[in-house]
Amino acid sequence: MSGGGVFTDILAAAGRIFEVMVEGHWETVGMLFDSLGKGTMRINRNAYGSLGGGSSLRGSSPEVSGYAVPTKEVESKFAK
Repeated sequence: MSGGGVFTDILAAAGRIFEVMVEGHWETVGMLFDSLGKGTMRINRNAYGSLGGGSSLRGSSPEVSGYAVPTKEVESKFAK
C-alpha cells in the first residue's frame, strides 16, 4: 500500500480479508467433502464386506451364527 490514499488502503485491506475468507471457506468445504467421502467408504466397507478390499463384515462373530435367543419373555423385562 504505497501512497494510494485512505480509501484505497481500506479497499485493499477489505479485499485481502475477503480473499482470506474465501480461501478458508473453500478449504473447509474441501475438508468436509473429504470427510464425507471417507465416512461413506467406511459405512460401505462395514455394510458390504467385499467392497473396499474387505472379505467379511466387520464386527461379525465367527463363533456364533444366526440370531440371538432371548433368555426370558419380553413382557417380563418391562413389567413393573
